[in-house]
Amino acid sequence: MKKSFQRPSRPSRKKKSARKPLRNRSRATSEDKGEEAAASASATRQTTAYLKKLFSEVGFAIDTKKGQNFLVDLNLLDLLERSAEIQPDDIVLEVGSGTAALTERLARAAFRVVTIEIDSRLATLAQDRLVDADNVRLVNTDVLARKNKLSADVLSALDEAEQERLTAGKEGRFLLVANLPYCVATPVISNLILSRPFASATVTVQYEMAERMTATAGHHSYNALSVWIGSQCRSEIIRILPPAVFWPRPKVDSAIVRLDLQEHRRSQILDLPRFHTFLRNIFCHRRKVLRGVLISLAGGKKNPEAVARIDMIYEKFNLERNIRAESIDPDTFVKIEREFSLP
Repeated sequence: MKKSFQRPSRPSRKKKSARKPLRNRSRATSEDKGEEAAASASATRQTTAYLKKLFSEVGFAIDTKKGQNFLVDLNLLDLLERSAEIQPDDIVLEVGSGTAALTERLARAAFRVVTIEIDSRLATLAQDRLVDADNVRLVNTDVLARKNKLSADVLSALDEAEQERLTAGKEGRFLLVANLPYCVATPVISNLILSRPFASATVTVQYEMAERMTATAGHHSYNALSVWIGSQCRSEIIRILPPAVFWPRPKVDSAIVRLDLQEHRRSQILDLPRFHTFLRNIFCHRRKVLRGVLISLAGGKKNPEAVARIDMIYEKFNLERNIRAESIDPDTFVKIEREFSLP
């Protein structure tokens, strides 16, 4: 018979009194940090055996539709956090709290952590594990209100964290650090860049998506996401991850990717939502000759003004007549869109 979901048993009061709380590095003394390191080493470690035992005890069944693949290689969890280069005044967004193995690490490094978990059962487990982490806000919700919009609850939690930082007189960055559920990776990255830009994002994603995120013009994976990210960010694949480092094992390789927003390049895009829409419209027909796609968007080949307008753009940027979208670099796309959108 299937077990009903239960909270794991809590430690006795005597044991709890000996437990060191997760501290924000900005408030910790050198003695505190030594104690934290010892506490971290002895803390519950997210291994396959641990997760299987925990989930069996509470009657939790993996929901593959929610992208529940837990990173169980502890060295890679450390690498993910280390690669993010979190500073004591930073606010970190994590999407996919899981059992809070990464969240604990983020809490020790950042000023505030906003962690999002859609599964209420996992949110319960994570909250129990984070009981002493007073700088963590766990939000049990879907990170997306819809495909192209972030949840209002998520944005509100980030606003509150930012206000707390301002009240404390601190200046830091906004970072995304997460073992991203595969099913939301693309819209989360795209929408944050559009409406809530991070200073950097360090995330695990499917390797296929990592290729898209970092692809340059002419690469077989180059698409609208490649241009959207490439026009505003420096991108890098930190490490390729085999299925064996996750439980349950996915069927494909994954990767840790880091994106760093470059404000001087972002500022060249005059209208971000318009540019975002333009790229989607262009890459719906990525295999077609770009000139024909642009003429269609401008009014159609039967419209002489539309044809003349696109030919002027081609002449201005010295584009080959038969070039396709997949051969054009992000910075050139920014220039083309700006010219195309002129009244």
